[in-house]
Amino acid sequence: MQHRRIVSHLSSVPAATDNYRMTFPSHWDDGTDPSSPDHQVHWYDERTAIIRQSLRTNFEGPFLYLLLGEERALLLDTGTGHVPLRPLIEELAGERELVIAHTHGHGDHVGGDGEFDKPVGRSAEEVAAYFGFADWPNGVVQFDLGGRVLDALAIPGHHASHLAVYDRDTRLLLSGDSLYPGRLYVFDWPAFRASVARLAAFVADGNPVEWVLGAHIELTNTPGQDYEMGDARHPDEHELQLHPDVLTELAEVVAEAGEAPVRIERDHFIVYPV
Repeated sequence: MQHRRIVSHLSSVPAATDNYRMTFPSHWDDGTDPSSPDHQVHWYDERTAIIRQSLRTNFEGPFLYLLLGEERALLLDTGTGHVPLRPLIEELAGERELVIAHTHGHGDHVGGDGEFDKPVGRSAEEVAAYFGFADWPNGVVQFDLGGRVLDALAIPGHHASHLAVYDRDTRLLLSGDSLYPGRLYVFDWPAFRASVARLAAFVADGNPVEWVLGAHIELTNTPGQDYEMGDARHPDEHELQLHPDVLTELAEVVAEAGEAPVRIERDHFIVYPV
């Protein structure tokens, strides 16, 4: 399938004169219109691109993140692989060295890996080795893109290799499938509780967060109401961005729940043990 260029309010390559206000679209086109692009690009600022794979290409509609430094560009996740991605990413990243990594190794986040050269591995061991974790899942490691330092934290529970990325410049916390407006599938309850507590402690310990950005939207704008699994359309979606208080809330409710997995329904997420 030929790659479609991004048009309309979703800009392509940023110009030096563009005025970015660190805002989000008033709504995300869920991509169900046949004329919509395969990927929708929104520049949060001139070095931070939020990319959504259209729902019409796959019901997951995952969000990908491209972070540009002076020397390297980090693409976090490659989507489901149902549509070409590399031409778009190469256009947006320019001449920078491209690093392909993942929030975690599930298929809807690594499906496009085959288009790229040497993506970071998907196992916890491979992720720990690449980023330099000495005691996975403990500790915080830095990843320098050149004039832009990111902090990476291991947060297993949804997946053994799950990673969160904090951007000091924008104060965005990229949380993958561990926190987003939707069903938070928990495969390892003790690990998830520990990871969420560790992530909340990182924020409380002098790392201010403007917004938490996850990898999906599965809730409507009615508090606590989700779409059916596999829904091809998402009318009246919840916003992608979550206030950092939602992370605090998640940490509190899973701590209070105790050691036995339990489903927890809240306005901005549903904890969903598997």
